[in-house]
Amino acid sequence: MPNPKKQNASQKGGAKFTKLAGGVNGQSEIFECSANHISKVVRELQANGVGLQGTSGATQIATLRRALKFRGARGLNTYEGTAAGYARLATRIQDLEADGWIIASYRENLIGPDGLYHAGIARYVLIGKRQNMQPAQSELGLEAA
Repeated sequence: MPNPKKQNASQKGGAKFTKLAGGVNGQSEIFECSANHISKVVRELQANGVGLQGTSGATQIATLRRALKFRGARGLNTYEGTAAGYARLATRIQDLEADGWIIASYRENLIGPDGLYHAGIARYVLIGKRQNMQPAQSELGLEAA
């Protein structure tokens, strides 16, 4: 049996690499999330005063909100957040959401710092703060009598 020539995805007419986080809707591009890229993100956060300064949960939550606000539409993906020092980034996102913050979660395909393809890695983008929140119990008629 002949040995087929190896081709990467873009040679096959499939996904293409990009330096920008993208492919969220069409998933046609693969974000290259190299160690160099991640280092730049961490340096950017530190240089702008939104880098993590402590490991306590409260510190991580407060700093993560500021970091996401600073990053805007670029947000942070799981690899970037982990490199920036956030332990269990998805849990910290849930903590922020419990405090009334709206955070969009997008899935992106990327080549990680390990050089391997990873499908569906989360990218989190801060949308804003919920206004006029009603406790869920009152909406459901479950408030205490």
